[in-house]
Formats: sequence, C-alpha cells, structure tokens
Amino acid sequence: MVLATIISMAFDTHFHLLSMEEKGIDTASLEGLSGMDIGCEPGDMEERLPLIEKHPGLYYSVAAGPWCAKDHASVSGLVNRIEADIKRWKPHFIGEIGLDYYWKYGEEGVQEELFRAQLDLARETGLPVSIHNRDANEDTVRLLEEAALPQAGIIHCFSADEESLEVFLGLGYKISFAGNITYKANEELRRLMLLVPDDRLLLETDSPYLAPVPMRGRKNTPLNISYTYEHVAQLKGMAVEELEKLVEENFKAILGGAH
Repeated sequence: MVLATIISMAFDTHFHLLSMEEKGIDTASLEGLSGMDIGCEPGDMEERLPLIEKHPGLYYSVAAGPWCAKDHASVSGLVNRIEADIKRWKPHFIGEIGLDYYWKYGEEGVQEELFRAQLDLARETGLPVSIHNRDANEDTVRLLEEAALPQAGIIHCFSADEESLEVFLGLGYKISFAGNITYKANEELRRLMLLVPDDRLLLETDSPYLAPVPMRGRKNTPLNISYTYEHVAQLKGMAVEELEKLVEENFKAILGGAH
C-alpha cells in the first residue's frame, strides 16, 4: 500500500491550534477539522477560543503542562488558575499534563507536584486526562497508579516501553500514537502499537510538531494525519476508513459518546 497522495482530513485526537498560528499556519484554512485542541498553560483559552470557534464541533482541554514547572513556579497558583479555567470554559479534558525529564523543565519534584495536583483535580471534576510522558516512564506509571482515575483518559504520543504500556492499559487508558510511528527507526514503537487492543487505539498529529513521513521536518498540521492513518492501517491489515471510524469512536467513548 502506498501512502496517501490525496490528503483528506480525519479525526485527530491531539493538536495545538495556538502553536500552529504562532508558527505561521493559518488554522482557519483547515476545513473539516475534527478532533481535540490541547491546552498547555493556564489562561491560554483566551487566545485559543477564537481559533476553536472557527471549527464547529471541536473538543478542547485546559492544563498546566510540565513546562509550567520551570522558574520556581507556584504549583498552587497554577492549579488554582486551571481550576478557574475549568469552571469558566467547561473543557472536555484536563491536558496535556504529566512529566518531561528530557527537557528538564524545572525540578522533577515540582513537575511531580504539579502533575499530582492536576490528577487530583481530574478526580474532583470527573474530567478525563491527556498525559504527557517523556523519559519519565517510572514516575508516570507510579503517579497514574496512585491516582487510579475511574475516567482515565489518553496517553498522548506514546513512547514508553511494553511494561508501561501494560500498566496504562490496565488502568483503562487509551493509547495515542503520533507521526513518529512512521519514522524508519521506530520499529519498536510499531511493534507496541500492534499490542494495543483495537478499542484502545488513538491517532494524533501533535501539530505543529512530529510531522509524519513524507512530511517529516516540516511544520505539521492535522491535514497530515492521513499519512499516519495510512501507515497504521497497513500495519494492522485493515481499511483506512475502518481505522478512521474506530479511532473517532474510541475517543468519543472516553466521554461516554457525548460532546
């Protein structure tokens, strides 16, 4: 099977409209966009909402990501602001939240405190979470096991090992793969994707980052999700249209099918 030569829009479970705009991408031109716009910092909905409203039916989240832990951040202050965002904007998810030891955003202890506090907030509000985990498998697993959220959510841009995958699945999370699953060197990631049950699989672009082959190295947009669908459908031996339907249904199942 050859990768798509005609790009069409399909459901994208994780993208950043504001970041795309900041990189010079006209997000209003993304006709037929469907999926979820992801929050990064407290208060960013003020700028994101006008972009979201141009695409009826989008899902959206709010969060303080691990990068907010830098510069001696006040965790209580950040969480209070996220709590206010939840009350004001009524998001569908809390995310992306988590740990990132690759970029070393502030002290690991502060990242952990911020992550745990937002997991507590997810429990209080009943909102599912979108989890960022980079080079922090052990601590991410530990904190998610401690939280044991009944509504769980999504492990965004999965890049962990098989042992962590088993834990995430056991906790009820859906597993989302980004464009890097198409990269030649990521054979292990493809192997692990095939271990994910059909009803737990999600796909994303993480736009404007991680553009899939053959767009690798360029600014990414949700238009490029078609290449990832083509690649994963080929690996799974199923029709692209079937996979598109499966991913959208899996995402909506997290929210009980409601918008």
